[in-house]
Amino acid sequence: MYLMEPALIAKLLGQTRLVRPPQKLLSTFGATRIEYHLVSPVDDLPNKTRLREGRVVSERPSILTPELLQERFEGFGEDSREFSEWINARYRDVLRALEYRFKNLDLTTRVLSEDFHAIAGRIREDVDARQVAHAAVIECPDSAWSLALMNLTLEQAARSFPVNVKDLDARGMFAADRGQDARRRREVESLLERARTDPALREAAGRKLREYGLFSEYEDRFLALFGS
Repeated sequence: MYLMEPALIAKLLGQTRLVRPPQKLLSTFGATRIEYHLVSPVDDLPNKTRLREGRVVSERPSILTPELLQERFEGFGEDSREFSEWINARYRDVLRALEYRFKNLDLTTRVLSEDFHAIAGRIREDVDARQVAHAAVIECPDSAWSLALMNLTLEQAARSFPVNVKDLDARGMFAADRGQDARRRREVESLLERARTDPALREAAGRKLREYGLFSEYEDRFLALFGS
């Protein structure tokens, strides 16, 4: 596998066009599911289009959790490490204040015998007709589909960031006198993260959430430990 240079990543991103952006921001207090349609011309095959479809799940944003961007993306393709390093510099301020985690699910790929612009336009019309608020249509180079998808998620994070911060601040999540509460949240965050890969910790996580009175706030993440 070759390493993609920043200049090439920037060039590929410049060839990417967001035909239809999601109409709503990422949720502050719950997971967000984004339906995506990536439309790419197939290299050296005129009138052939590769269509990738699936959904990205954005977990509820968390405050001051580890910043390694590589761990925030799952299922985005073999080039995701190079892409994430490039994107990290661009979105550093957003990603350090709040952690946004994304998972790519249910990816399907098919090749169609039609111009990619026409396909993108038809999909946009269909998404608009279905009034899917969290849906995106993107035209991108075939080799840069994961970059285009990752960039979409972080553009959404950047757009949602001011509202998410405002919502969290309204609940006192950034208050200076939240010393004990902050320690408890860090403990819960760590326990939930470890419970993702160690089922034996799930019961302990549930007990700790109830003990600290945080179950309703972390309910989505806790229940997600038991299924997709």
